[in-house]
Amino acid sequence: MKVEFFDTAEEAAEALTKAMKAADARVQHWQAQVKPGDCFMSDSGEGYPVFGEVVEGYREKHLQHYRFCRCYSTVCPEGELGDVHVSTIRCIVFRELFERLKQQGWQV
Repeated sequence: MKVEFFDTAEEAAEALTKAMKAADARVQHWQAQVKPGDCFMSDSGEGYPVFGEVVEGYREKHLQHYRFCRCYSTVCPEGELGDVHVSTIRCIVFRELFERLKQQGWQV
């Protein structure tokens, strides 16, 4: 995990805006099409996969590539709600596979 420190709120806001623009620039066409009800897999960055289910999207232009999701993993098998930027989604997972993985405690 990367931690950054800022001297002012303005400096932090500027860094956030820059990071959001960079993430938006990485979005592939298929990722932008991810919608509520879709299931996906992403990488935790810690050596295990994360599986998610999109709950809803956002209408605000600056949040167009974010989805509100419930995500699961072997570390958090009960799932947790949060925002996911679509550029971090590695692949779409068919519902049947998603449900099977859920039954297996997210073991791949």
